[in-house]
Amino acid sequence: MNPQQAKNILYAILPQEVDSSCVITLWNGDKLRFGTGSPDFSIWIKTPKIFEELLVEPSLALGEGYINGDIEIEGNLGQAMEWFYQNAAEEKLSPFQKARVCWLHLKKRATIKQTKKDVQSHYDKGNEFYRLWLDEGMNYSCAFFTREDEELEQAQLNKIHRSLKKLFLKPGQKILDIGCGWGSLVIEAAKRYGVKAVGLTLSERQYELGNRRVKEAGLSEEVEIRLQDYREMDESEYKSFDRIISIGMFEHVGKENITVFFERCSRLLKDKGIFLLHTIGRTKPKDMDVWITKYIFPGTYLPALGELVETAEDTGFDFVDLENLRRHYDLTLGNWAKRFEQHAKIIKNLYDERFVRMWRLYLYGCQMAFRYNPLFVFQLLFTLGRRNDLPLVREELYAEA
Repeated sequence: MNPQQAKNILYAILPQEVDSSCVITLWNGDKLRFGTGSPDFSIWIKTPKIFEELLVEPSLALGEGYINGDIEIEGNLGQAMEWFYQNAAEEKLSPFQKARVCWLHLKKRATIKQTKKDVQSHYDKGNEFYRLWLDEGMNYSCAFFTREDEELEQAQLNKIHRSLKKLFLKPGQKILDIGCGWGSLVIEAAKRYGVKAVGLTLSERQYELGNRRVKEAGLSEEVEIRLQDYREMDESEYKSFDRIISIGMFEHVGKENITVFFERCSRLLKDKGIFLLHTIGRTKPKDMDVWITKYIFPGTYLPALGELVETAEDTGFDFVDLENLRRHYDLTLGNWAKRFEQHAKIIKNLYDERFVRMWRLYLYGCQMAFRYNPLFVFQLLFTLGRRNDLPLVREELYAEA
């Protein structure tokens, strides 16, 4: 790859007339300017191998180039990511690339053993790490903001209670939280709504801290957090839960297990019970970003809305309501990225510079993906079998919790 070939690639994927300005410097010192005026940020590509890899797998080439230090960005990384999302031509995979991605998905099926391995690789980084940049309740999913400048702690509580309100909980009922994280939702459910709660996680770190928090809250009789996969629940618990909720876990289920998940929920939930599913998703099926699945979320799959609704209906659920929290996740990721930067030196001491660059790219990249790409956060409400006694007026469902 010579400098002129590299320039041709850049000019092919990036328009020269853009609103903001950027300078890209190649390994030989050649500079390319996009936009006019003083540059808002600059990019230094240190090696030609980036362009060779770019032709094979663009996302992986750029992501690995940044975390390995072969690409340097001077200026705000978030602004640079936004610039690329606004201006870069949409990635087009060749038939060979599509076949390769499909083969990788088939090769790595989401068995219980594999799912545990994937989940633990991400969530068992250490509670100290997540405590640095999540809210006080350590909620690692999309918050709900009543205004853009609302504190993250309050926005996460908003999300918890907005979600629980949709379940129409009554004291004494029993709920199941699939993917309970560090336990904030099950604790709030027991404390505020007087229900019994079971939470499931596959992360040993979440399990340990979650149980400690339950004990400290004096809720050991009301709340149980288990280190267990939803597929491992015993038949004796079938039809024992009045409500099921799952927030930010479904992305780990895997495409081949969507039906398995809904079938298992239908067995665990009582007839006419209510089920809330909160998940990142799309409107159309699409392969996962290769860099994300390799470095951040191995084994993940973002479902299409139709896949969810159709599978739910096929397994006995009735579709009640849908809410899209896309803009709220943009704000959530922005808060996480800001807190991450505030503690970047500590995180570097816990891990290393490469780890910091990897997670920085993940947080800023995801924020811009939700701002500009067709990615959404769905909250879907179902009942097991049709019910005609839920509120007639939708405002009752979304009234302040």
